[in-house]
Amino acid sequence: MSNADATAVVVTHNSERQIVAALTALRQEGLPVRLVDNASTDGTVALVRHRFPEVTVLASTTNTGFASAVNRAAAGIDTDVVLLVNPDCVVTPGMAAELVRVIRSRQSVGIAGPRLVDAYGRIAISAHRFESLGTVLASRFGGSLAPVALRRLLSGRQRRAAYDACVRGAQPVAVDWVSGACLAVRTDLFEAVGGLDEGYFLYYEDEELCLQVARRGAEVLYVPSVTALHTGGASSSDPAWIWPHLYRSMLRYFARHRAGTLHAVRGVVLLRALIGIGLAGVRMPLQPRAGTARLRAWTRIGRIAVTRGETRGGA
Repeated sequence: MSNADATAVVVTHNSERQIVAALTALRQEGLPVRLVDNASTDGTVALVRHRFPEVTVLASTTNTGFASAVNRAAAGIDTDVVLLVNPDCVVTPGMAAELVRVIRSRQSVGIAGPRLVDAYGRIAISAHRFESLGTVLASRFGGSLAPVALRRLLSGRQRRAAYDACVRGAQPVAVDWVSGACLAVRTDLFEAVGGLDEGYFLYYEDEELCLQVARRGAEVLYVPSVTALHTGGASSSDPAWIWPHLYRSMLRYFARHRAGTLHAVRGVVLLRALIGIGLAGVRMPLQPRAGTARLRAWTRIGRIAVTRGETRGGA
């Protein structure tokens, strides 16, 4: 792949432990990289500047959120494709070139995403249908709270088809949205939709991007023939910080696109928060630190569920 094909955009926040593997893989693919650091307090910026002098580094003094950082990095990119890569995501040889080829070979394609696998080689579910009340019920009451068969039933036929494409698919397939952990998007289309929606501080900006691309008549493809290793947890493992952002973004998405079910989704989120608070209380005597973090997280989520202004997003 030549440097004129795609530019990789990476956003970091305390990503010192993961970033070397991610940037090494991108270097081996010959990709130019623009990296925005969102106010890391570890050695991320110094490490990148020392080990990867070819990477363009833009260091922020405040954490402005993922979407804002991506838009800053993507401004003025002159390649045909923007490749979003999380700092905890390692591209495999030829993956980026194949995503670019897929996008270029079909004018109707606006976004392409690879199959994601974890450190143990297990396939991650990274292709999805757009969210609905049913999918929220299925996903928020997962794990031990509901049997797998019940969760699959609540997911609906089309969401199950996306799941099957992730697990067993071999050919590119059109889906509603793919994970922003690693995706390629046509630069002109990315600019046409205004980049990522900065109203989302963290989470749901990838689904929003795919929705806006689809509204302009472009396809989103899941490409299971190429993979990326996604280990997760590059920025923070603290549920009291991460989980509230997830639920705040969820409510913002429903407020914007599925307002008719917003109140029901708020109820689901509140119920899940109350269950989470109860389970955290049970956990605390055995695991005080984890229990306390989960209690803080679910308490904040409960407040988000009952506060209308939280749908606006923000830090």
